[in-house]
Amino acid sequence: MEVPTIDSASLRDLLEGDDPDCLVLDCRSFFSFSSSHISGSSNVRFSTIVRRRARGGLGLEHIVPNEETRNRLLSGEYQSVVFLDDRSLEMGEVKKDGTLMLAVNALCRNPCGSS
Repeated sequence: MEVPTIDSASLRDLLEGDDPDCLVLDCRSFFSFSSSHISGSSNVRFSTIVRRRARGGLGLEHIVPNEETRNRLLSGEYQSVVFLDDRSLEMGEVKKDGTLMLAVNALCRNPCGSS
């Protein structure tokens, strides 16, 4: 699965539609998410212990803990999934064991028909 980067204008266009068919997964720190976030986005976070035990293979239940949101994702209701990150500009810069890459890999294992 290709993971393109988008700019803020493209994200705004995805979010401005009447039908909420875009899921925003905020992979920033809990502090950053708590201080400001996109309305309706979900914070992706997990402890170092969970990260270490998973060895890169976290399931969607860790990435999208809200069952209703996860079921909507699995049923294909979201056309797009956006991963929000403030540590890198390109996917090549992302740490392999970082929150963003673990979340992307989990979704790639269960693509659910979304881009």
